[in-house]
Amino acid sequence: MMNFIKPLLFLAAITILSCNNSSMELTKSEMQKILEERNTLLGNCFKEGNAEKLSQMYSPEAKLCPNGYHFVHERDSIKAFWEDDFKTSKVISMSTSTETIDGNHDIIYETGITTSEILYNDSIYHVTVKFINVWKKQPNGEFLLDVDFWNSL
Repeated sequence: MMNFIKPLLFLAAITILSCNNSSMELTKSEMQKILEERNTLLGNCFKEGNAEKLSQMYSPEAKLCPNGYHFVHERDSIKAFWEDDFKTSKVISMSTSTETIDGNHDIIYETGITTSEILYNDSIYHVTVKFINVWKKQPNGEFLLDVDFWNSL
């Protein structure tokens, strides 16, 4: 009878591990829901012109790579970048369309298109960019931008 216990325990352990592992994965629809919420918050920060609030959407070790600009590393430098940008421009509207989503329970990869209306020097510009974002899950469970990269279309 003892010969059945080891295989039974082994089978139970595999079942438990596979159940725990699959419950940790996010489905595409769960990732999409997270991204919709995050992108709405990002858009609101841009429209408010609030660099402090916007910088809190980035992980502490985030990397920002704006079109035609060098990499900006870490949250404080990213905040300074947006403070400088908001001195001369105001986002009037912003619409983000996610094209692809991939990832797991710790990282979400997103590509897409963002269209904005921006007031700059008393003129309104219509700007469309393609982007790649990497959202990293933080210890508190919140997903923050870890890589923010875009280019003009």
